Amino acid sequence: MKFYSRNITADSLTGAVFALEGIRRSAVIMNAPTGCKFYHSAISDNQYPRQISFDPLNYPETFYFGQPRVPCTYLDSYDYVYGSKDKLNALLDFIHGEDYALVAIVNSPGAALIGDDLEGIARAKLPHTPLLVIENPGFSQSFYKGFQDTLQALLKNLPLVKGLKKKNSINLIGISIFNKYYRGDIEEIERLLKLCGIETNCVLCADTSLDDLRRIPQAALNVILYPELGLDIARYLEEAYGMPYFLFDKGLPIGFDLTEAFLSGVCEKLYGDALPTDEGLKDQQSSFTMELEKARVDAYLHLSRIHSLTGLPRGVTFSVEALSSSLYAYTDFFLNYLGMIPNAIDHIKDDPCLFTDKLRTLLEKHHLEQGLHQSVYEAESDLVFSNGSTIAQLKLKGHAFSGIEIELPSLGYIDVFPKTHLGIKGSLLLVEQILNGMNFS
Repeated sequence: MKFYSRNITADSLTGAVFALEGIRRSAVIMNAPTGCKFYHSAISDNQYPRQISFDPLNYPETFYFGQPRVPCTYLDSYDYVYGSKDKLNALLDFIHGEDYALVAIVNSPGAALIGDDLEGIARAKLPHTPLLVIENPGFSQSFYKGFQDTLQALLKNLPLVKGLKKKNSINLIGISIFNKYYRGDIEEIERLLKLCGIETNCVLCADTSLDDLRRIPQAALNVILYPELGLDIARYLEEAYGMPYFLFDKGLPIGFDLTEAFLSGVCEKLYGDALPTDEGLKDQQSSFTMELEKARVDAYLHLSRIHSLTGLPRGVTFSVEALSSSLYAYTDFFLNYLGMIPNAIDHIKDDPCLFTDKLRTLLEKHHLEQGLHQSVYEAESDLVFSNGSTIAQLKLKGHAFSGIEIELPSLGYIDVFPKTHLGIKGSLLLVEQILNGMNFS
């Protein structure tokens, strides 16, 4: 039976807002009706908290409506006829004098039809503040397009400083505060790169300063993490600044094998045939190899104990709902390393499908391609890897399974300690979640 209540996915307006909310000390203003702001402010404040108070009474101002982030001009029918200038001026007067590194104004799709000169209005009020105006966030386009188009507009608007190239440095391109575990993802990838003697120059774009963005051309290489959020940006930087980029051909570094392949690929792209001979750097790379092997041993110990008694996790069925880059990497780890069986490999709506062909090849190799034709809502699996909303819907349908969140929206679990499914730490966390998930499904 066809399931008609699939989640509504974020669109290009949301992509634009979260691209800019990922910049440190930014004020992102929505020129939009009140209803457009609540979701964006709630997610941004939860994923990237800057204020110590959660009490809505601390934010009673007209433009904030009890939330600390993403003020809006609360447009109504009058403003759509006579323009939003008066309300925008009032909001700009309210924030004038605050120490913002960037003020960004994002039109809602409806407000884009009004035709106000937002940049002219804002420049008159904030002549000395870095400013970016997104007049048209896209009409019903994808989150990924809105995110990348907005960051390209920002990079074109900033004076990027070329300077001297740092030969052992990279920019990490393609991550957002809308990624569930973005803090842990960044920390783990930066940590592993450092073990290989590689410094991170800039992360585009989550908890990033304008100064970091201005230094982007000084890195020797752009490394794409989530391709759906970074490939177009990397291509722009290659065209505009001659910067090479590395796109991992297996999607994401999930699992021990793909983590090793990802790091090897970055090193090969960065150094080419002139691999460094420095003894200190060799020691660092040796430290990565030793840590990776130790993690394999730790995982094997726990897996072997469970397998010796039950035969699991081999044969455990799973469903995954995500972008194709994530689908490929999760499926490779679960199938090739753990011997689990894919019931449903489900792309989320608006997925650019950059890795769908590779995913199909992987499944056909094991004669399991039927998983690509099954919806996560229809398959009944032992483990479901998806967002909190899908997991909740499946629970309400009476399915017996363990749900493991890999995407937003969340069920509300508060992550005090940064977590990740990427790299070595992420591989161990996944093994832990799977072993415990089998016990409580």
